[in-house]
Amino acid sequence: MNITLLPKPYFLLILLLTGLCYSSFAQTIKGHVSDSKTGETLIGATVHIEHGNTILNTPVKLDGTYTFNNVPAGSYKLQVSYISYKTTKEYIVEAEKGKVTVLNVAMIDNSTSLNEVAIIEYASKETDNSARNAEKIANNTMNVVSASSIALSPDVLVSNVLSRVSGISVDRGNTGDAQHAIIRGMDKQYNTTLINGVKIPSPDNKNRYVPLDIFPADLVEKIEISKSLTPDMEGDASGGVINLVMKTAPSHLRVEGYLSTGYSQLFLDRGFSSFNASTVHSKAPGESLPPLGYASISDFPYQNLVTKTGNAPPNANASLTIGDRFLNNKLGVIFSGTYENTYAGSNSFVIVQTNTVGPAPDANSQNQETNFQSSYNRMYSSQIDRLGTIASIDYKFDNNNSINLFATYLQLNEHRVRETENFVYGGYSYQGYHYTNGIDNLTETRTDLQSIFNTTLKGKHKISNAFSFDWTLAKSEATHKQPDIAEFKTSYNTSPGPGGTNQPTPGDLNSSTYVATSIVTGPVLLGDESRVWTHNTDKDVSGYLNLHYDTKIFGRKALFSAGAMARHKTRDNFVDSYKLNHGSDPGSITSDEVFVSVPASTFTFNSPDYARGSSYSDPGVYTFTENIQGAYGMLKYFVNDHFDMIFGLREEKTYQSYLSQLPVTFPGKTATFNYTDYLPSINVKYALTDNQAIRASYFTSILRPAFADLIPYPDQTVDGNITMGNPYLQHTTINNYDVRYEFFPGVFDEFMVGGFYKYLINPIEQTYTTSQFGATLALMPVNLGNAHNYGAEFVAKKFFGNIGASVNYTYTQSLVTTPKEIDVINQTSITYHNQTRPLQGQADHIGNVSLLYKDTKNGLDAQLALAYTGQRIAAVSKYYNLDTWEKASLNLDFSAQKTFGGRYILFVKANNLLNTPYELFIKQNNTYNNTGILKYPHQESPNYTTVEYDQYYARYSLGFRFKF
Repeated sequence: MNITLLPKPYFLLILLLTGLCYSSFAQTIKGHVSDSKTGETLIGATVHIEHGNTILNTPVKLDGTYTFNNVPAGSYKLQVSYISYKTTKEYIVEAEKGKVTVLNVAMIDNSTSLNEVAIIEYASKETDNSARNAEKIANNTMNVVSASSIALSPDVLVSNVLSRVSGISVDRGNTGDAQHAIIRGMDKQYNTTLINGVKIPSPDNKNRYVPLDIFPADLVEKIEISKSLTPDMEGDASGGVINLVMKTAPSHLRVEGYLSTGYSQLFLDRGFSSFNASTVHSKAPGESLPPLGYASISDFPYQNLVTKTGNAPPNANASLTIGDRFLNNKLGVIFSGTYENTYAGSNSFVIVQTNTVGPAPDANSQNQETNFQSSYNRMYSSQIDRLGTIASIDYKFDNNNSINLFATYLQLNEHRVRETENFVYGGYSYQGYHYTNGIDNLTETRTDLQSIFNTTLKGKHKISNAFSFDWTLAKSEATHKQPDIAEFKTSYNTSPGPGGTNQPTPGDLNSSTYVATSIVTGPVLLGDESRVWTHNTDKDVSGYLNLHYDTKIFGRKALFSAGAMARHKTRDNFVDSYKLNHGSDPGSITSDEVFVSVPASTFTFNSPDYARGSSYSDPGVYTFTENIQGAYGMLKYFVNDHFDMIFGLREEKTYQSYLSQLPVTFPGKTATFNYTDYLPSINVKYALTDNQAIRASYFTSILRPAFADLIPYPDQTVDGNITMGNPYLQHTTINNYDVRYEFFPGVFDEFMVGGFYKYLINPIEQTYTTSQFGATLALMPVNLGNAHNYGAEFVAKKFFGNIGASVNYTYTQSLVTTPKEIDVINQTSITYHNQTRPLQGQADHIGNVSLLYKDTKNGLDAQLALAYTGQRIAAVSKYYNLDTWEKASLNLDFSAQKTFGGRYILFVKANNLLNTPYELFIKQNNTYNNTGILKYPHQESPNYTTVEYDQYYARYSLGFRFKF
């Protein structure tokens, strides 16, 4: 047989024509499957078709569609089934030759009767689809995180969830959890936190911003981050507004919750230290004694200073939500509660900075922070219990009138042991390091109790087709108590042993340093003891009224709104501190007491004044009153079918007054502040298509100083630096510009790109300065001229089959120019040099990359999340170029879950898999501290000095979730 092969080009042409002919006669059946009441896509529903011997099944894909390609022509029976939904009737669809047949199916859940009217207002807002819709229809520039995304993420706290949102970085506490959000490079003080649209007070003992780690993520329905303001929003949010929308009553009975456990890798390497918190006295002696009364040593029990070390127990977390509607769907009720008991901690190294710096050779050079006299090695062990509850009742009188009563209680309690090894450096070397003349061991036990309580009553009323109004009354209270921050010290001297050698001192060849081969230690002696009680309460009573009038202007829809609000805030702060001096052994030759144990230690008051405590004269004891009154008018106008705009003006009046216990001889004992701000804004939106739009906005906003920012007293109750207020501080005004393009091509897919610019007048930053109460180095808030902040954001999320990727990146630059000191050698006068730098807390680069896996057929979801935050200033120095910076960080987290039967989920979460440390550094020459015979621990480069290095290690959790 002879076979003739066609030339290759002809062969390819025949294949192409064959394919075209085949495809032209192929048949396709496809469509979309959704919930009949809510319109939500039902991902994972099974679509079944039959035609003779042809039987096929396919799941609904991530975009809510199903597709049967290349099916034989004919008449098919089609049916859809999904857990918790009624299987649909059999539909008859015709697959005609060469055509595409489309059938969209709306399914009814098991709790719905066939003749029930859809109640869209009670639809779930916890899905990604709902979050994307909220972003699309928002009046301003907004990012929304759904409860569904939160459940799938590696996070269990709202604060950690926010770290994955574009433009947001976070700062972390001593356990490694995120605490506060920094939005678009604007320090946490520039942001506000709302619950269901109502501002809440903060339990923080110094600041307005709310610690976001107090919120369990399982309580929220969605998180809205507004990056531009409209006139009906309060004007003190220049970075952004974080609105926690809590769970609402569902359309039918809902019962869900979870149980989980976990462990920290930190405690696989070292023990967990604890104390008996039940022995802590809730009140200070000064609260029970008469004015100027003397406390006795018996008023300070030692039991809460006795610590024990062992293995940390496993974490235990639980959550339960129950909700339903009654009275023909008029009455909705929901309760949700969560409890978390977690064991966490960190290992920390800190170099103590002082006022003394090395002199610069000339006025164009910077000083060097080299006079490090001591450092801390600290181990933190924290037992944290977190309780969160919400209850909500709503009643719909008719289609025009409804009312809602909401209440929440949030609690974050921490029982912590901090063990500190304080090195006081000497002039010799041991084992290659700058070593010590003495070591102080300080053990601190601390009970930290924070809570927020809020009740909100809201009403919505429609008087006519054109006129409606809504109102809100809210009462909130935040408390923070630290009963008996107790610390005692032991110490022992060290000296170099014999047999060492002298070697040239690094950087000074004219001197030598003794290099020891052994260390001689003295006896452990008892030191002084300190006891501090603090508590503060922040109370808010507020009311809001909004009027709306729907009309037309030039034939186009226009919505007029006007409203007013008032808030009365009172804050009180209490501090009572005592210093107990160590006694002496009766038979001892010296006056030092050798430490045996805490119960055996003796203490006394070396001065009668010490027995009075500090509360009678402590400037940290103060009351603060703040009244805010606001009014606005705005218009939303639809220029055409694609273009709408919102513009208006807001007025806010501020009254502040405080009275402190400062002596009358010091300035700032009391002060009153009054000012009024007029805040214009405009938001425009142009819809290119149903899924694409361009937004632009301008608004003016303000920053009011925090309460403690205004009161000039040194506070050492917070870890780290001493802080002090400034009664001459001015509030900040900010002009904000924003533009964004947004595209939502699918249920999960999104694409956004935009830019922003902010001009700050009198920004407030924390600066190292000398306290008026002595030569102590303290952080004080100051106004530092004017500043610019600008940048760009990019967000993209796309699924390719079961694999998806989510990426966001924010580039930010800020500029502020301020005079800084230079201490020039042999020059008595101070030299100043202007320094241009970024704003405190602003990182140039912030990025998140998540790899996503979603298999709806097998109920598998997984996420590998990488978060990057660039370097940023943590604290501003008064010296030129000696600011303290936070090093860039890279965090890796993982989560996965498996769904069984549509109602049960087994999940695993792992955080901080890279053991990313928290590092602070100073940009200066570090050649002799980094290498040689006098180096300090944790020094990584000759180009910068590491002044803090904290490690948290990975944490793991395993849990079970259910939903009925």
